[in-house]
Amino acid sequence: MPPTSTQASRSRSAPVDKVQLLKGVDLFSPLDDQQVALMAPMAQERTYGKGEAILFEDDDSNQGFFLLVEGEVKVVLTALDGKETILASLKEGDFFGEMALLDGEPRSATVKAVGPSRLLAIRRDDFLKFLKRYPDVTLVLLAEMSRRLRKSNRQVSSLAMMGVHGRVADALLKLMEERGIRQRTLEGKAIVVIRDRPTQQFIAAMSGAARETVSRVLKHFEQKGWIASDGRDLVIIEPGKLQK
Repeated sequence: MPPTSTQASRSRSAPVDKVQLLKGVDLFSPLDDQQVALMAPMAQERTYGKGEAILFEDDDSNQGFFLLVEGEVKVVLTALDGKETILASLKEGDFFGEMALLDGEPRSATVKAVGPSRLLAIRRDDFLKFLKRYPDVTLVLLAEMSRRLRKSNRQVSSLAMMGVHGRVADALLKLMEERGIRQRTLEGKAIVVIRDRPTQQFIAAMSGAARETVSRVLKHFEQKGWIASDGRDLVIIEPGKLQK
């Protein structure tokens, strides 16, 4: 039987060092090398194609933790009319699904691969057995969950109180934090470059606005000299103005 496309892509990928990847996750920072090595076999490699869903909102059948090894994924909420609001854009080294490790509740959001992506997955049942053996992990997990909950609350509050200009600015600042590369111009001015400029539809999903509205707001920011396009990149020239 010929290999599937997923199997073929996996065979072409470099081997995954599970121990090193898991050691880089804040969630597992209290573990020593031996404990991480014991946990590593639980992490199973999975690959996803562009646009493929990794998790579905309200689904309780896929309970576990995911660590992004290669690629990019987006965390979205989908309205009844099918419109998506992007809660987060995650890249290599980021993780998600830690809440389902403990409570086993349905997923609170949908996660999709933006492009071809490779992840490590740890099943809830396996992780609970591990927690019984190493309870210190529980405290770190609770602290991380609390941090993420606070971040989500701030995001919801911001979206509720901001006008459309503020929401688009907030989306640009989030992208700047997640993807931005800080540089200096020949004149010595500090700027931030976002490689592979996100589409207006992507920014619209992040800001909860229509694409046409986002287009007008971005044009306004460009006229103000706060942002600029440079080939395929987006340049944040005045992050302080966007923050205000």
